[in-house]
Formats: sequence, C-alpha cells, structure tokens
Amino acid sequence: MAKKRRGPIKGLAGGQYKPLTDGQVRRIHEAALSILERTGVQVEEPEALRLFEAAGAAVDRQSPRVRIPRALVEDAVDWAPSRVVLAGRDPQWDLELEGTRVHIGTGGAALTVLDMETGQLRPAVLRDVAELARLVDRLDNVHFYLVPVYPTDMGKDEVDVNSYYAGLANTTKHVQSGVYSVQGIRDTVEMCEHIAGGAEQLRQRPIVSFITSWMVSPLKFATDVTTLLIETCHQRIPVVLSAAPMAGSTAPVTLAGMLAQLTAEQLSGVVLTQLAQRGAPLLIGPIPAMADMKTGRYLAGAAEFGLTNGAMAQMAQFYRLPLYNSAGMTDAKTPDIQAGFEKGMSTVLAALAGSNFIHHAAGMLENMNTVAAEQFVIDNDILGMAMRVVQGIQVNDETLALDVIDEVGPGGHYLMAEHTLRHMRSEFYYPSAVVDRQGWHMWQQDGGRDAVERAREIARDILANHQPQPLDPEVERWIRGRFGLQI
Repeated sequence: MAKKRRGPIKGLAGGQYKPLTDGQVRRIHEAALSILERTGVQVEEPEALRLFEAAGAAVDRQSPRVRIPRALVEDAVDWAPSRVVLAGRDPQWDLELEGTRVHIGTGGAALTVLDMETGQLRPAVLRDVAELARLVDRLDNVHFYLVPVYPTDMGKDEVDVNSYYAGLANTTKHVQSGVYSVQGIRDTVEMCEHIAGGAEQLRQRPIVSFITSWMVSPLKFATDVTTLLIETCHQRIPVVLSAAPMAGSTAPVTLAGMLAQLTAEQLSGVVLTQLAQRGAPLLIGPIPAMADMKTGRYLAGAAEFGLTNGAMAQMAQFYRLPLYNSAGMTDAKTPDIQAGFEKGMSTVLAALAGSNFIHHAAGMLENMNTVAAEQFVIDNDILGMAMRVVQGIQVNDETLALDVIDEVGPGGHYLMAEHTLRHMRSEFYYPSAVVDRQGWHMWQQDGGRDAVERAREIARDILANHQPQPLDPEVERWIRGRFGLQI
C-alpha cells in the first residue's frame, strides 16, 4: 500500500552532467545562428510574417522564407524571461524554472490506455484525464501534471477546457496540456481566472501553461499551431515551444547537426514569441530524438535520447532560458524490464544535466502512444531515485562523522549511534512498496508478487481512496454553468 506522504522534493540544482564542452556549446550556438541567417525558416502564418518583417527579418513571401538576423535573435533571447514560475493550486507544488533547477513529471497526448484490469489496450477518454490526475496528485515524486492522454471522446472545439478542468479538479499540482483551438485557449484562460481569483492573479501565479508544437522539422512553422502560439503570448500565460526532430529523418543523422538544427528551430520560436508579446513567459521545448534507421520509427528508449536531451539542457543554460525537455520514455509495450532500464537511464541523465521541466517521465509506454496506471506508480520511484542522485553527497564536519568514527572505533558498529538515527531518513531514498528489498523466502511468504503487481495494488488503492483538494464549490458551479462540461 502507499506510504505516508513526506512532501515534495523538487527544484534541486542539477548541472553535474555536461555532455558538451563549453566550446562545443558555442559552436552549436554559432551554427544555429548561421542556419537562421542563411537557410531560414518557412513561415506561412500571416501575422507571424508581418511580425518578422516589421522587426527587420528578411522575408521572401514567394517561398515563403524568413531569414532572421543574429541581432534580432540576441535581442529576443534578452527579452524573454530567464525565470518562469508554474504555480500549483497548492503553493507547495509551485515550480520555479530557472538555471539548473530540476522538476520532473508526466507527459503525453497518448491515444490509448493499457487497462489495469483487462491488460488490453483501449482508447483514452476524458475520464482517464481525471483519474490519472487523481493518481498523480498522490505521487510525491511527480512534480506536475502534464495531461498524459488525448481524450478521444472529445471534439477539437471542446477538448481544451474539458481536459484542463478534469486536471485542475483532481490535482493541486500545476496542469499543462497541448491546446487545439483559439477559442479553447480563451475558454481555458477564462476558467482559470475564476479559479485563481482574477485575471492578474492568474498571470502572477499561472496554475496552467500551454504547449504549442508549432515546428514541423525541419525548419517549418505549422500554420494553425503558430496562430495558437501567438494567441498564448497575447494571453501572457506560459507557453512551451515544443519541437521534436529525429536524427536521420527530420534532422541530420549526426547528433551535432541535429542539435544545431533544433537550436535554430527553438531560437526562431523565441523570436516570434517576443515579437508577439515582449516578455512573454516561455519554456524552450527541444526534444531531440532518433529515427530507427531500419524502420524509420521514432526511438523513445535509445541511449542517445538521454545524451542529447542533456546537451539541450546545456544550450538552455547558455541562453538562460527555462527548459522543457524529455526523459523517461520507452519503446516497451508493457511495464517490463525494458521499460525500467530505458526510463531510468534517460531520467537520470536529464536530471543531472539540470533540465528544468522534464516531461514524459511518468506513465508513458510504447513510444508515447500508451499510458498505464501502474507505470505511473513505478516511475514515481524512478523519479525519487533520480532526484536523490541530483541531490548528491553533502560533505561537511557533521557528515564526515570523524567524532562518531572515533567513538565507535575498530570492530564496533553504528546501528545504535545517535548520528545514525539523526541522518538515516535524510541520507537515503526509501522507495515505496513497489520496490521489494526482502530476501527470497520473505518475498515468497509475502505472496511472491513482482513489481508490476505491487504497483497495480498501489494504484488501485490510490484511485479507490485518495480524495484531492476540491475546487471552490461556487467556482465549480460557475465553470459548469459557463462551459457545460462533460465530466
């Protein structure tokens, strides 16, 4: 069963892992600027073209191609905030994104759910958004709730406000999702203004943020999503610039070339957001990935995934911009040993690199296509272990324990030492009941269940018994009357 809550451990400083040298970071930066000046980006959205042209970019409306000068990129990076706060309904879950501060949570838009009771795949529905939010609300190593499924029972015009409501009503953590229509963005903002207590209160403590996958790699703005991106900037709600090129498919096969293109794509988005609304809060959202050269499929669990996401953390730190990137993905179809080692490797690397907002790190299976409730519970412990690694080793007079070593002396033991009792709970990470540390015979006497079975038991217990902090009843009545919600 789930253990007593101990409160969140989040916002620790990473940055210990640096796959790039300072010189390599600078070379990728210079390459990205060269791409933007020489090759440029394809832009068809009329308002975006107008903004680029008015700012002095070279706009060829026949192509239509936009070439962005170095000076404009540098200005936009300076205009963008270096610190973004993503608030929770409960302030203990506020996320301060800057520098190398690390936060880890869910990710998504999966279309299917691995049903915990039947073991079969089924379409994701709005009820899953609510139930998974309630599950995540109870998992303390999952720091935020990025809506992990796309509810297939929703139309495009109703999915935004319904999904955000289902998340906000079932967790006090920050809620983030992709957005699908301008009206959906406006409805969601109006709803959240009532929950937050007013328009300015929401801007000061944004309890939601938006994802816009505006870039079709290589170097092409998706017209409809670019319109959504501009709208989010006008709303002054934090927005993610999500782009996910695949090395060997939609980016050069060499990792350096892919990183240069991805950096250029991100910088072009930074420029647009700051032209639309100077100072607009944003997270750059580079998600470098690899194509399987045998099949062309996206590889979620490759070793290079953690490596390149770590490299992009260095690029974000170079620009002093908050970073949304990815870890904890897998090509495994079920919560098995493949899922465990693929998730663990990329999660530790991204966390040690100092990524600010690591999504996809809980619940995902089958290359972002599927989620499973028990996988969220298992990943909660993977995230806890990763954050313990980020925490590092504290070395001072108290932890060196020279007086204790002298007192115990040769041949003694430390089991009953006051120093042991003082530090035993803070020095080690103690996982949940998913992890069994008993010997073989005690494990057999306890039922001989594997980690997946134990995780299912914990998930069932949470979903049956955990009650998140509800929304204010008057606000909830207003929301239901205003938007006619379907949950």
